[in-house]
Amino acid sequence: MSEAGRIKNVVIRGVDASAYEEMSRLARRMGLSVGAVASQAFKLILALVDAGPQLAGLPQDTPEIVKRLIPIGALKKKPVFIRHIGRLVLSREDLEKAPGPLFLVGIEELVFDPSVDTKLFEEKVLRIVDCGRVVIHRGLDKLTLLSRSLFVREVVEKI
Repeated sequence: MSEAGRIKNVVIRGVDASAYEEMSRLARRMGLSVGAVASQAFKLILALVDAGPQLAGLPQDTPEIVKRLIPIGALKKKPVFIRHIGRLVLSREDLEKAPGPLFLVGIEELVFDPSVDTKLFEEKVLRIVDCGRVVIHRGLDKLTLLSRSLFVREVVEKI
């Protein structure tokens, strides 16, 4: 589906006026529409909620009741946000140096080089959100990658 085909006009009731004004100012500074900035915010909120238990160091299949009891201050490690890059190649060394779990957002082409295996990926990559093309190799399990991805347009496996 084309980018234009994925855009929908919506009316949202009950938006805090001051939050909207701040969003509007931010959009102007970024040279974007309020809708484009709001869409990014929606995607990030969805990714954060989805990653909630993992942010606190719990497995993804933790029972819902336990997830709701986790205070935000209990985060195991602060996530590292890498965002809005044209092309990014990540190696084992890059991932090992990361001080916390990675949130990779808005990257046009994201490449995991052959040194990145599934175990390291699971330890270091929390979410891949709103990326155009993600390139992996046979040593990185595609389903593991997909389970941590939201709004990715294409996954390519290189031999």
